[in-house]
Amino acid sequence: MYSYARVLLKLHWGFSVSVPSASKAKASFLLPPPTTLKGALSFANYRGVDSLKGGSPAKEFEGVFAFARFSDNALASYTEDVVRNVVLLFQRRKGKEHWYNIVPTGKVISPSGELLVVYVTDKISKDDLERMAWSIIRIGSKESLVSVESVEVGDAKEVKGVRVKTKYYFPATVKVPPDYSPLLIYANFWEGGYDFGKEGKIVRYAIPLQKFPIKSVEVEVEAQRAFEVGGEYVVVA
Repeated sequence: MYSYARVLLKLHWGFSVSVPSASKAKASFLLPPPTTLKGALSFANYRGVDSLKGGSPAKEFEGVFAFARFSDNALASYTEDVVRNVVLLFQRRKGKEHWYNIVPTGKVISPSGELLVVYVTDKISKDDLERMAWSIIRIGSKESLVSVESVEVGDAKEVKGVRVKTKYYFPATVKVPPDYSPLLIYANFWEGGYDFGKEGKIVRYAIPLQKFPIKSVEVEVEAQRAFEVGGEYVVVA
């Protein structure tokens, strides 16, 4: 039996989640990817706990499905700020004055905007899932603070081989009717890569999104596998 937690998060100013392989120029995703959402959930169990295995505690949640979208009344915009960062790896050995440099850093700006995050799992009890969801304090960079407004838990109903409508992102391999294709943008998310020194696998996702102002929209898909969670659908395949 799969359970779900649907979490309403209020953004303090917005968020920043660097795209894979970003170095000196750090663009941000327009929505936090599944790995970021799992990292946020892991905070409840691993705050102040040293990792002796040489990896991220989010690895313990690798079997959890995670999805995100903007709430229906949320609007956002994308910008890139110039931030003073350490760039020692890109400089010569001599010259302390070159240790720092200006780095364009992508940010999604939405003061008091709201994100809806859904976790689906058969590995964690509802009580533990709710407890961990209430402990989320940030999404993405350490400055990307959030407040948990509400947490809904329940049984996730699995469906297969059906057409459903969703506002949450889903794998780009899922078939979408042509009429809805213009409503999608695409992003390369990480999958795995929780161990230090091991690169994650790039997985392409489709995101139902209006580009400006940034806003989640609804699309219809032909889902091979999906879950109904509190009257909405999240698509796995």
